[in-house]
Amino acid sequence: MVHVCVVPLRDKSRLGKRNLLMHTLETPRLILRPPSHSDELLLHGLHSDPFVVSAVRDGVYPTMEQSKAALLRFISHWQQNRFGLWMVFVKAEGQAKKFAGYCGLTYSGPYLPEDPNNVELATCLHLADSGKGIATEAGRAAIQFAFENLKFEKVTVFIRPTNTRSIAKNRKLGFCYLRDRIYNNMTMRYYEVSPITAVYIDELHVHELK
Repeated sequence: MVHVCVVPLRDKSRLGKRNLLMHTLETPRLILRPPSHSDELLLHGLHSDPFVVSAVRDGVYPTMEQSKAALLRFISHWQQNRFGLWMVFVKAEGQAKKFAGYCGLTYSGPYLPEDPNNVELATCLHLADSGKGIATEAGRAAIQFAFENLKFEKVTVFIRPTNTRSIAKNRKLGFCYLRDRIYNNMTMRYYEVSPITAVYIDELHVHELK
């Protein structure tokens, strides 16, 4: 899991009405849309991928009920905050086709007790879609949306020291290492990116969902 400190969105008066809508993001290769209740099997399949089980879930396979509960948390986060995790699809002739995983913005909550309103960039992909630049493209889209649409001042990620792939990927997004921090009772490497250091996508389309 890749992980965003920002201006807390509990004060939504700082955002215009336009920015409180849900949004779908489109890049040259990808479509990122908010999760829906019909995504149960997609999310369960992702969380059951042996690669994800090993890298993210500490070797524990989820039950269907756990996957449903996770999806409800994703949807609730969007409903409460108007941002969250996007379901990532690889396009075919301009249309969403293949589900690759998810990427987006989420509050740290209990994982970071001293700063629960910190927002993280979180990414989780199937093994078959890793190493193809999908995580980088989706991450850049999410960060660009955070800065240009939500007006965040900075974005952070927490990465396990042994996760060299994630460290390399986040450097491509413009993240800079600051120090080690305790996250979810583990020592993690803490990175930040600002609107100045972020690497943007040349072509990002933001679509409002009514």
